[in-house]
Amino acid sequence: MSGGGRSDGPAGLIPAILAGLTLRGSGFLNGRPPRPAANTQRDPNDPGHETRDVNVRNTALVMAGLAVTALAVIGTMIWLMHTFAASQRRSLPALTPQQTARLAPPPPNLQANPYADIDRERAATEARIAGYGYRDEAHTRARIPIDRAMELIVGRSLEPTEPAAR
Repeated sequence: MSGGGRSDGPAGLIPAILAGLTLRGSGFLNGRPPRPAANTQRDPNDPGHETRDVNVRNTALVMAGLAVTALAVIGTMIWLMHTFAASQRRSLPALTPQQTARLAPPPPNLQANPYADIDRERAATEARIAGYGYRDEAHTRARIPIDRAMELIVGRSLEPTEPAAR
């Protein structure tokens, strides 16, 4: 803080801006008389609305200022993004030849004749269903053709007569 009770820097700037906005809003800074109280008598010749048009020049200048400010902010953000990205790229280590090598996709491994493959699979399944064999490597469970199994089960109850022991 400097002498005289005045503060410099951002801490003193905010109260100064608020004081200026308050004075401007009250009408003391631009020469307009302060508004009369709501309960005072109005002039009978007062039309009760604005009698002159809006100043188009000032409105256009404000809009142009807003557009220029928006473009400046966008341009600054783009510049910052490029600057930070470039500095980040510089800080990364160089890529190895393995990382930069072009990878070739694997061959398509297509079936030459898919219908023959399906027919072979169906024939293998049919042989397994229609033939005798073992279900496991220890030869403890056998399988019989499905037609024979159906002949054996016809006329029997499907309910177990005694609990299965394992």
